[in-house]
Amino acid sequence: MRASWNWLKSLSGVAMEAGEAAERLTAAGLEVEGLEVVGEGLRQVVIAEVRASGPHPKRPRLSVVTVFDGQGERQVVCGAPNVPAAGGRVLLALPGAELPTGMRIEAREVAGVRSEGMLCSEAELDLGPDESGIVVLGPGDGEAPAGTPLPEAIEGVRDVVLELGITPNRADAFGHVGLARELRAVAGLPFEPPSGPEPPERAVDLDGAFAAAEQEGATSRDFGWAAADSVAWPQDTAPVSVRIEAPARCPRYAAALVLEAAPRPSPLRVRMLLHRLGVRPIDAVVDATNLVLLEEGHPVHAFDLDRLHGHAIVVRLARAGEKLRTLDGVERVLDPDDLLICDAAGPVALAGVMGGENSEVHAETRRVLIECAVFEPRSVRRTARRHGLHTEASHRFERGVDPLAVPRVLARTAARMAELAGGRVAARWLDVQRKPHAPAVVPMRPQRLVALLGAQVPTDEAVTILERLGCEVDRRNEVELRVTVPSWRADLRREQDLFEEVARLWGYDRIPAELPRVLPSGRGVPPHLALQRRLREAGATAGLLEAVGYAFVSEDELRAARVPTERAVRLANPLSEERAVLRTSLLPGLAAAARRSVRRQVARIRLLEIGRVFFEEAGAGALRREGQDEPVLPPTGVREEERLAVLLLGPRPGWPAEGPPVDVYDVLGAVQQVIEGATGRATHGEPGPDEARPGWAHPRRWGRLRLGERAVGTFGELHPEVVEALELVGRPQYAEVSLEALHQALRGLGLPQARPLPRQPAVMRDLAVVVPEGTFAAEPLARRFQQLGAVLEDAFVVDEYRGRGIPEGHRSLAIRLVLREERTTLTDARAEALATEVLTHWQERFGAQLRGSG
Repeated sequence: MRASWNWLKSLSGVAMEAGEAAERLTAAGLEVEGLEVVGEGLRQVVIAEVRASGPHPKRPRLSVVTVFDGQGERQVVCGAPNVPAAGGRVLLALPGAELPTGMRIEAREVAGVRSEGMLCSEAELDLGPDESGIVVLGPGDGEAPAGTPLPEAIEGVRDVVLELGITPNRADAFGHVGLARELRAVAGLPFEPPSGPEPPERAVDLDGAFAAAEQEGATSRDFGWAAADSVAWPQDTAPVSVRIEAPARCPRYAAALVLEAAPRPSPLRVRMLLHRLGVRPIDAVVDATNLVLLEEGHPVHAFDLDRLHGHAIVVRLARAGEKLRTLDGVERVLDPDDLLICDAAGPVALAGVMGGENSEVHAETRRVLIECAVFEPRSVRRTARRHGLHTEASHRFERGVDPLAVPRVLARTAARMAELAGGRVAARWLDVQRKPHAPAVVPMRPQRLVALLGAQVPTDEAVTILERLGCEVDRRNEVELRVTVPSWRADLRREQDLFEEVARLWGYDRIPAELPRVLPSGRGVPPHLALQRRLREAGATAGLLEAVGYAFVSEDELRAARVPTERAVRLANPLSEERAVLRTSLLPGLAAAARRSVRRQVARIRLLEIGRVFFEEAGAGALRREGQDEPVLPPTGVREEERLAVLLLGPRPGWPAEGPPVDVYDVLGAVQQVIEGATGRATHGEPGPDEARPGWAHPRRWGRLRLGERAVGTFGELHPEVVEALELVGRPQYAEVSLEALHQALRGLGLPQARPLPRQPAVMRDLAVVVPEGTFAAEPLARRFQQLGAVLEDAFVVDEYRGRGIPEGHRSLAIRLVLREERTTLTDARAEALATEVLTHWQERFGAQLRGSG
């Protein structure tokens, strides 16, 4: 949030500079992330009066303007289309001025005509977004004479803008009044809300009027603001009715009427202030509502009364099939859970989020209906996220607003609007309150405060701090206090919340630092965490970089990666469509990281991630929180699995950038190195059955990873269509291992056993065999121990050959066998017999042929 220091200083009256205020607010928990000094260096921009203007003699699109700068007349060449007639007031940058854009103004000739300065636009002076024409001052911009420097002529040109990081629980700090209250509190001073106009003459509880009328036999629709004396507005207003059909979503709705309004441009000081605080100026009517939003932190909305069918306001839930074109020009299909503001014909606004085009204020508007309401925060949050809208209003309503501030906010909005738009406020207003606010009363124990903070905070000082924050403290006894929480602090609901308030204003720096008394666990680090640490260390040793991806992804990402979606856990209220489901694989996150790296010209990508995936599991029952009727989770459970994933892309390590790309053997070797480095156990790869192939894998370049007799994961090259869908390049290689399966495999193998060094020499035999192209090399090698027991100590591929002499669809593998007897030296005859036995088995099992044997 952005805040004006001029505004805060005016509201709070504190005697401190902006830098000191920023430090003290940050120390109290409202972090000021930055300070921006604005309006400096504008003393050489002055008010000037136009004396004459005419076309440039050589450039028809330019004007030659004669202005009076308070000392004499100057001639200025101007390209703006809105140069005013003689007598108009403009802003003139004198020669030598340096504008916020960095432009330096000098006297010069433009196509043969001398120009002594520049007439400036809002954008050139950083006073607003308008760059279509020069600034023309109006009646609302004061009467400063020509020659007056801009900072002296327009209030608030010099200012300091504070950039604050407000946490979601501090809804009261999303307005200047709340920040001023906080400033007074940190300065040790009480706070009074800003003085302003009183609410209009009479507040009418429409529900009460309805109830009385129905007892007399009338119906609620017979009543409006000019329908009976008890609820009448002046007779020059139209009858208007308000009805709340969803009181749980809208406990209070108030409205006022401004007559004879004119949606003209706001004065420069207003446009400048809105621009600096990140709000686009529109017109005097809308700007008035935005000023109050920034001041009070309570959103208000303006309707064109004459566009409301039946002059009726109905607050209700949407109906099936209803649509609304919002102010951003998008036609939205409404959900039955959306709360709407409607007229007699249908929806006119998404409650708390955005108004509709069919009721917006426009140039011909003369009667403005001002809405000031209280909406249930979760309702607004769901609607805003459902429709992908995040507005200044929804940002505040999602966090909650002060229900008791409605009369003051409505009165200030009506008065601001009448001041800026030239209208008058109708004498009466309407207040429909279906659920009166009940203040929270929280017990607090001073002794518990001291014990929890570890500091001797005097009870009197704690009470003073709470009272400065607006709390009412009943000191019944010294054992327990009864604290009534103010309506603007909905976050104070527990004793611990009060302790935090006392601590932050008493001063965190006054709390002594002590090491906590922590007893070490007798069981040590849990096995699954110890394994994860070792895997991470082994991954770093293998040259892999660890990535940490989001657990929330979009369904489109899961579909693009061809990973399971049918059991994906969908969030009821996702932060956005890009974070709507929980991941079922680590591939989407690693692919996103690789994609970002590729776009930044990273040639060699070697990523590892250890994280959880999630699957829906039926039959676990719904989870509910105390005091809530709606389940937190649907009537299904969520199963979580820990997984390890590796993704490789680019040239093979150890080769130059233009070397051969990584292939399936590289990713197999990488994941084998990680697991063996962490567990001391060797894994092997083997082809998997077609029905078990994951959707992301290339049909001919994938396999399963085994530890002992248990499959623990899969590896392979990404399918070309997956590569394209994930917006990757080249031939990415991927492996994913279930840590649960890895745990079970390790338990099945037991602890590694040391054995004595061999006493007998090894004998090696090389076999060159021709196998069909689809044969996976690891498959015949994996069977060595089943065939020959301890005699075959190792077997590995030495070389691979395709080409002349090898039948098409086949390849030649040079395989080295390492043979060793445990007690006796292995003879050549015995070694030859064992090698022949292996070859015979491969011939029968895989169709292998000894190379050169015919």
